Amino acid sequence: MEPLYVMEGVIMAGKRIGRTLGVPTANLPKPQDDETPPNGVYVAQALFPQENNRLEQAVLSQGVHPTLPEGDATVEVYLLNCQEDLYGKPMVVQYLEYMRPEIKFDSREALRAQMQQDIIYARQWFARRESAKQR
Repeated sequence: MEPLYVMEGVIMAGKRIGRTLGVPTANLPKPQDDETPPNGVYVAQALFPQENNRLEQAVLSQGVHPTLPEGDATVEVYLLNCQEDLYGKPMVVQYLEYMRPEIKFDSREALRAQMQQDIIYARQWFARRESAKQR
C-alpha cells in the first residue's frame, strides 16, 4: 500500500500529556512543506532506520491539538505495540489512512475515550490488512 504521506525526523520531548492519558507519544515537529496532509488523526506506521528499519504500527495525530493547545503544531505518534524510551531516535512515519479531523473535546476524559476508540480502529485496520494478505 502506498502511503498518503511520509515524513521523518528525530523524536523530541513533547508536553508529556499523552502519557498522563495512558497514551505516550513520540513527537516530531510538524512539517512545513506544501505536501503535508490535513491536520487530523491517521492510521500510520513508524520505521526506525537505525534499528534495521523496524516497523511499528501506530496512530498519528497531526496539528495543534485543540483540547490541550500549548506550543507549536506537532505530529504525535502512538505506537500500538511498543512502550520504550524513544527520545533522540530518528523515525520515518508513513501516513496510511485518514481517520478523522482534530476535535476540541470538553474534557481530558472525553479526549482519552476518543483516543482509545482511535486505537481500536487502527488495530482493526491492521488486522484486516494482515487477514487480506493471508488469503
